[in-house]
Amino acid sequence: MKKIHIGDTVIVTAGKWKWTTSTVLWLVEKKDARRWLRVIVKWVNIVKSAKKWEWYKEFEAPIHSSNIMLWDEASNAGSRIGIREWKNGKERFYKKSWKAVAA
Repeated sequence: MKKIHIGDTVIVTAGKWKWTTSTVLWLVEKKDARRWLRVIVKWVNIVKSAKKWEWYKEFEAPIHSSNIMLWDEASNAGSRIGIREWKNGKERFYKKSWKAVAA
């Protein structure tokens, strides 16, 4: 079970876009010996790419998953995520408030 899902509200904790809250649009995962996860967050890490003469395309570039935290509405702050195992399955929870993440 992944700790970050598409549609989660997150806060950026590092870089130019620090303290920006937005939603996750896409997960970019690379599978090799070292497994890392990058996420594309809406309106965060906007870059320009030159396609033709005097014509630019702006899009969201992926950022590393260690630079974001899920936004906890109960404590009104960013929080780390844990995974609890129950008899009927697993659930994600905020470590700051110990409440379950809405699916």
